Amino acid sequence: MALDFVEGQDLLDVIEAEPTRLGPSEICKITRKLLDAVTHVHDLDILHRDISPDNVLLDRKNEPILIDFGAARDTARRASRVLSALQVVKDGYSPQEFYLAGSPQSPAGDLYSLGATLHHLLTGDPPANSHLRLAALAEQRPDPYQPLKGRMPGYDDRFLAAIDKALSVVAKDRLQSARDWRELIDGTGSGRTGAAPHANEADVAERIRKLVEDTN
Repeated sequence: MALDFVEGQDLLDVIEAEPTRLGPSEICKITRKLLDAVTHVHDLDILHRDISPDNVLLDRKNEPILIDFGAARDTARRASRVLSALQVVKDGYSPQEFYLAGSPQSPAGDLYSLGATLHHLLTGDPPANSHLRLAALAEQRPDPYQPLKGRMPGYDDRFLAAIDKALSVVAKDRLQSARDWRELIDGTGSGRTGAAPHANEADVAERIRKLVEDTN
């Protein structure tokens, strides 16, 4: 196997060692390029399933490269999009559906992970774990997630609102494609939701029950 050599650091190292290296302008450019990369991956009917700061390399010109497709799955032959062979979970970056084997997965899961990566880049910390957020909602407690919109000087509200929407706990409430996300921050689209794989009420109730048990 031959791979390009990227001279630089991963995004996690940049966040931890050089927190002031990237300003709003650079982060917005990086976001658009990552969205283009994710669009390409999803257009090939592949889910990455492991997007996180340590899987984004930045070269010396701050060009982002999405790496590590070890958890990726080709969904073209899986009509149900139920992926259970390999569960890769990173607390703070994985959507709640990644925590239970057999849960339906979709491009919206990758977008959650990208949103969490950008949240870490902007704030210095990943968002609250998604399974804890789901448990809080199930117990009718406030969602511990704090929206970025309105509290990050230097960023357009559309840019922050798109990250917030991508980080919705329930898949159907998220942005459904990287292309929709790009259109939303560019002001050329509305950021459609509602196209994620359907789970019936019994499935959702059982998922919430298991997650509440795991967190109590």
